[in-house]
Amino acid sequence: MATKKSTSKKAPTKKKSTVKRSKAQSSSALGSVRLQPETQPFMTFQLTKETVYWLVLGAVVILFTIWLMRLQMDIQTLYDDIDATNLSEATNP
Repeated sequence: MATKKSTSKKAPTKKKSTVKRSKAQSSSALGSVRLQPETQPFMTFQLTKETVYWLVLGAVVILFTIWLMRLQMDIQTLYDDIDATNLSEATNP
């Protein structure tokens, strides 16, 4: 009688990947939360290009708003004149 051989194969083992962490990354992340000294006082006023741009933009927006309000008032005056004319024609047949 012949003996039966077992043909079981072992599954290949996977190598565990190792992640190397650098100590420099962790120490720099904690060190970046330091309070920086003020270079200039908070309430100082300094005229820069951006200040001039914002002033010009604000003036344009205000002038555009005034123009639109004036235009709406003129249109409302026209509607009032038309209503007054229609009312006077309706009362005087």
